[in-house]
Amino acid sequence: MIDRESLKNAVGAASMHYDRNRCLHDMVHAQAEAAPQATALVFGDTTVSYRDLDRLSDALATYLIKLGVRKADIVGLFLPRSLNAIICKLAILKAGGAYLPLDPAFPIEHLDHVIGECQPKVIFADAAHGETLGSVPSMAARVIEAGAIIAEMANRAHAPAPAVKVGGDDLAYVMYTSGSTGRPKGTMISHRSIARVVLDQTYVDFRPEDVVLHTATIAFDASTFEIWGALLNGSALAIMPDTSFSVARLCDFMRTTGVSITFLTTGLFNVFADHARGPLPKLRHVLFGGDVGSAVHARRFLERHPGCKLTNAYGPTETTVFATAFQVLPNFSDKELPIGKAIAHTGIAVLNEELREVGRGIEGQLAISGDGLAIGYFKRPELTAEKFVTIDTKNGRTRYYLTGDIAFLQADGTVAFKGRRDRQVKINGKRIELDEIEAALRRDPRLADGIVLCHEQGPNLKRIVAYLCPKEDRAGAGPDLGPSVMAALRAVLPAYMIPSAAVIVDALPLTPAGKVDRSKLTPPAIEPIATPMGAIAKSRTEELLTTLWQDALGLGAVEIDRNFFDLGGTSLQLMEIHAGLETELDHPIDVVALFRHPTIRELARHLDGKAPDPIRAAAAAQRAALQQKAISQFRRSSS
Repeated sequence: MIDRESLKNAVGAASMHYDRNRCLHDMVHAQAEAAPQATALVFGDTTVSYRDLDRLSDALATYLIKLGVRKADIVGLFLPRSLNAIICKLAILKAGGAYLPLDPAFPIEHLDHVIGECQPKVIFADAAHGETLGSVPSMAARVIEAGAIIAEMANRAHAPAPAVKVGGDDLAYVMYTSGSTGRPKGTMISHRSIARVVLDQTYVDFRPEDVVLHTATIAFDASTFEIWGALLNGSALAIMPDTSFSVARLCDFMRTTGVSITFLTTGLFNVFADHARGPLPKLRHVLFGGDVGSAVHARRFLERHPGCKLTNAYGPTETTVFATAFQVLPNFSDKELPIGKAIAHTGIAVLNEELREVGRGIEGQLAISGDGLAIGYFKRPELTAEKFVTIDTKNGRTRYYLTGDIAFLQADGTVAFKGRRDRQVKINGKRIELDEIEAALRRDPRLADGIVLCHEQGPNLKRIVAYLCPKEDRAGAGPDLGPSVMAALRAVLPAYMIPSAAVIVDALPLTPAGKVDRSKLTPPAIEPIATPMGAIAKSRTEELLTTLWQDALGLGAVEIDRNFFDLGGTSLQLMEIHAGLETELDHPIDVVALFRHPTIRELARHLDGKAPDPIRAAAAAQRAALQQKAISQFRRSSS
C-alpha cells in the first residue's frame, strides 16, 4: 500500500503549472528534484522513486545518444505495460527523440508497415518479444533488450544526461491508428499537446497524493493520460500487469495499490459498473470514454460509489486523448450522455459543409482547436492538409482538426454527439476504419470482393460483419471459406479489427447507379450447428454458462460446442461472463480458463473438474492448424 499522506507532504511543493514551451522530461526532473523519495512507479512488489526514475532515464538517454540518436529521431518501444516501458519513454525524450509505441500483439504485416514507414534508429524490446522483430521484413533498427540494458544502467554511477534543447512544440511520439486508405496512419504529437491534457485542467484534478491506474497498452493513447497525468503532477503510477485480467482482479489491484484516479474505456466501464464488488475507498475519480456512453451504467456506478466523481470524456487521437468532458452527477436523468464542454487550452466549433459555424441546436461536423492538436500525420502531407484546416471564425483565423463526428451544441454550450459522417467506428475505445478491413479482404486471392459493416445489435453491442463474394471458380464455397478468410485477416490486422462473423454471398447487392447497396446487407443470424453429441445444455454448469453467454452476446440461443470467439465474442465480453460466473458460483475463477476453454461444453467440464474430451480437443487442434495454413497461404499470395 502506498502512503498517500507522505506523498502529499513530499511533493506538494513541486506542483506543475501548464507551460506550453516546456518539455515533459524537464517537468519530471523538477518532480525528482523537489521530492526525490516520492513514489513514481508501482509494479507488483517493486516501487521506483522519482529520483531513481530520473537517474535511470538519464543513464539510458546518455546510452541512446552514444548510439547516435539525435533530436527528432524516432525510437521504437516494442514492450508491454511495465516499469521498463516508462523508463525507456522518458529516456527517449531526454535524448531528444520521439517514441514509437509498438504493440506486441500486432501482426507482422502491421509492424512491417509501421517500422518501414518510420525507420526507427533503435527499438527497445523485452526478451519475450524481441525475436518477433526478426520476422519483420523492413526491420533495420538495432534491437535492444530493455530489461538487460536498464539493469546495467542501474549499476553505473549516476551522471546527468547531456542537455538536448527540446521545447513544447517538438515531437514527443508517433502513434498509429486505423486508416481509411487501407493502411494505418501515424499521428505526430508534441510535448505541448501532452502537457496540456493533464496540467492546469478543469475536468480532472491530479494531486501529489494520487495513485493513477495504468491499464492501457502503450500503443493506445489513453496511456498518455495515465502515464503523464501521474508523472507531471508528482503522483504515483500503478501499473497493472500485462496479463488477462478480470473485474475482480482489477478491483483487488485498485484496493491494494490505493488507486484514486482511473480511466476506463466505455465498454470496460460498463462491465465495471455492473460487476465491481466490494468498496474502493481511495477511488475518487473515474473517467470513461472511447464510445457512446451509457447513462444507465453511469447512474448505476454512482449509486454504488456515491463519493466518486464520474466523467464522460471524448477526444480523437489527433487532439491528444481528450478534447471535451462531461461530469455525470447523481441527479442526471437524461437518456443520453453528452460529451460535455471543451477542456482547458482547447476550442470547439460545429461546422457546416462550407466549414462555417452553425448556431446552437443545429447539427454539423465537430471541429477541435487548441494546444492539443497534433503536428499532423507522419509522411502524409495530403491527409494532414485535408484533416487539419485553418478557417475564419468569430475568434479569428484558427487551426482546427475536422473530427468527422456529427454533433450539436445544446443551449448551455454542451456538446451532444450524434454519430459519424464516414465509415469510422469505435469499439471498446479502439478506432476502426471499416475501409481498412475491406482493403485487406480485397487482397485475398479467393475473393472477388468483400464488404464490411458494423451492426448495432443492442445497447453497447456492436458487431463487425464481413460479406464475402468468392471468385467464380469458388462460387458456392463451403462453410470453411469464412473462417479461413478471417484466419488470414489475423495475419495482417490487429485482433480488435477482425470481423466477428462472415457471410458468403454469390453477389453483392447494387443500387441503380451500380454502387454496393449496403442497406440490403442485413446482420446475419447465428445458425445452430449439428453436433453428434447434441448441443443442448444438460448439466447445471452448462445451463449457467449458456445463460451468461446469451446475455453477453445478445443471442437468443447458443449451442454448447460453438467457439465463443467464432460467435463474435470479445475479450471484454468474456470479462463480463467471468464476473457473472464468479458471482453465481461464489468463488474465484482464473479468467485464463475462459480463454483456454472457449466452448460451453469444455469450460463446464473444466469447472466441474472433468478431463477434457479427447475427441473435441483433437478437433480444436485440427481447426487451429487449418487456420495457420490459411494465414500462410494468404501471406504467400499477397506478397
